[in-house]
Amino acid sequence: MIKEKIISLLNHIEDIIYFIVALLLVSSAVLLVYNEIVSFPEFFRAENQVQTIIEIISKTLLLVMVLEILYTVRITIKEHVLCSEPFLIVGLIAAIRRILIISVETAYFQERINMYMLEIGVLSGMILIFVVSIVLLKKYK
Repeated sequence: MIKEKIISLLNHIEDIIYFIVALLLVSSAVLLVYNEIVSFPEFFRAENQVQTIIEIISKTLLLVMVLEILYTVRITIKEHVLCSEPFLIVGLIAAIRRILIISVETAYFQERINMYMLEIGVLSGMILIFVVSIVLLKKYK
């Protein structure tokens, strides 16, 4: 009887913590959307519009990552099961986001091209692993 009460109390505490995490993620998403809306007019004033486009895409992908994590928290609160697929998707988005940033940086930092190519190779391998993992998870679920 006492063991069941302790487990129930821990479940409630866990739900409260997940709810707080969800609130923080929602507020982060709202701030990202606000920041993107505010910075969007800079696109028309910027001298280097390619850099601005990459920044907008980067912020948008960061927002998608936050939403994927929020989705994971929502599933965890609802079903009390930790799902791995959204974390793989977040990793995939993060790797793609970094490749986009590197593609712009190579235009400005030619002396680092070898380092960037190595990083793109590693990120490409990670992307392949993430995609294969997601496909296998969906196939065998």
